Amino acid sequence: MAGFTDLREKLKSMTPHRDTVFEHSNGEKRKYRESDDDDDSEYEERRDAEARKVKSGIKQASIFTQEECALIEAKIDEVVAKADKGLYREHTVDRAPLRNKYFFGEGYTYGSQLEKRGPGQERLYSKGEVDEIPDWVHELVIDRLVTHGVIPEGFVNSAVINDYQPGGCIVSHVDPIHIFERPIVSVSFFSDSALCFGCKFQFKPIRVSEPVLHLPVRRGSVTVLSDYAADDITHCIRPQDIKERRAVIILRKTRPDAPRLDSDSRSPSIHSSERRHILKAKRSHRKADPDAAHRPRILEMDKELQRRSLSSRQRRHGDSSSENSWRRTEEREPGSRHTHDHAPTRRVKMRRH
Repeated sequence: MAGFTDLREKLKSMTPHRDTVFEHSNGEKRKYRESDDDDDSEYEERRDAEARKVKSGIKQASIFTQEECALIEAKIDEVVAKADKGLYREHTVDRAPLRNKYFFGEGYTYGSQLEKRGPGQERLYSKGEVDEIPDWVHELVIDRLVTHGVIPEGFVNSAVINDYQPGGCIVSHVDPIHIFERPIVSVSFFSDSALCFGCKFQFKPIRVSEPVLHLPVRRGSVTVLSDYAADDITHCIRPQDIKERRAVIILRKTRPDAPRLDSDSRSPSIHSSERRHILKAKRSHRKADPDAAHRPRILEMDKELQRRSLSSRQRRHGDSSSENSWRRTEEREPGSRHTHDHAPTRRVKMRRH
């Protein structure tokens, strides 16, 4: 090791050009060498350029006062209470760990509900499968947005309330282009949070890559997505960005030719060959627990820690139980030890880690 006082220095000198793979938000993978500053700066320039495209499709405004927010938040609590009592139609309420959805006006299948996975497979439910948009959403939210010129009158026919608990999230997605027209309008309540663009999710434990753009969303603020921000890059809400309970009301308009689960639909976007496929949402056979709406839930990373702790306790308990059982057997059958000495033994091959 002449000339080197630290092995790390020697290893570094032997491998001066370590390749690293970066994955772009559009799925493109690119290698670059750490020593190549030009490639590094080019990658940063491309990310900055994409961030500018995203920003060009975003508008934000602070429209609702603190008093108005409090009134709307009380109405959201009423929706939650009504759902807990089972007073809504079946497809109005969709529960998930740390996040509940309430569909009004129009509802649609997505994610694990789909018979066939992938973008473009989403379907609107048949008319009447979800409850109508509550009057208070029209009076307190939609009418205010119309007055401020955010959306035209009569634009909204779908309202969704997403209610998040701390640590909740929604994975990266694009609102189905074949289902909803643009823009996508959302209003935030209860607490401040953030909307991220271009993230990649990994699970067990949950991990999220760095976003192309991190957009703060304040309580009472309105966010409008269109163009590149709505269609050409995914958006998500990360667990680390939900530090307190947060709710968002998403206002959209469905396309007149959006496909439905209704088998009698004569929508031009559903071909006869496609009608032969079963377009039914998957339904869980588990009964819904209405008391679980806001019960504290455990993330996968916490479950893993609990499993390890339980496994460790079981091993310690098992060792103790085996020793006590052996002693009791010896006391009851003094001659049994001689018998066991001559019994065939099972050989266990130990694997070295």
